[in-house]
Amino acid sequence: MNTFAHGLVVFLVLASTCYAQTNAAASSSKEVFADLQRNMPSESELSELLAKADQNVSAFKVAVESAKPALDRVNVNLAKNYLDAASTAHTLISQTTKNGATAYRLVGVLITLDDLSLDAANASKFLLVADQSHSATEVATLGALSAAGTSCNDIAELIFHATMRLIAAEETALDKLLDVQDGQRTP
Repeated sequence: MNTFAHGLVVFLVLASTCYAQTNAAASSSKEVFADLQRNMPSESELSELLAKADQNVSAFKVAVESAKPALDRVNVNLAKNYLDAASTAHTLISQTTKNGATAYRLVGVLITLDDLSLDAANASKFLLVADQSHSATEVATLGALSAAGTSCNDIAELIFHATMRLIAAEETALDKLLDVQDGQRTP
């Protein structure tokens, strides 16, 4: 074989090796991204969680409105503040549903749901301390406040887990993208 033919064979072998490695890396990246998509919460899952969160916020609002006369005797601003917090939660949930779930938006929803849970616990405590003799209606109101707070806390926990999966997938995808841009190959 002459030198030219030998060089051409070596070139073709090297080129096919590089091509195979590039395809393997691309295939590996596609697999990584497919795994990320499988692990991320789906739009449907997040929509369902946000709808449930919105229902729980509505239940919180109803419980606060029911407790408003008793809360006003403790502090005239309590019920108003709690209802404002519920309105904020509705707005954040609505915006997240409309514009799409991002880690930033979901964390905002989580913080607001956590605040509502704490508000319900505080309202219950204020009502218990304010008056030691409670009518059946007041006891039912305390139960509704407690249930609303627990529901907000429970859905916040589910949204938290979905948010953490979303963040993990976004960070991994960003790392992979940066590796590709830097010319690095991941194993």
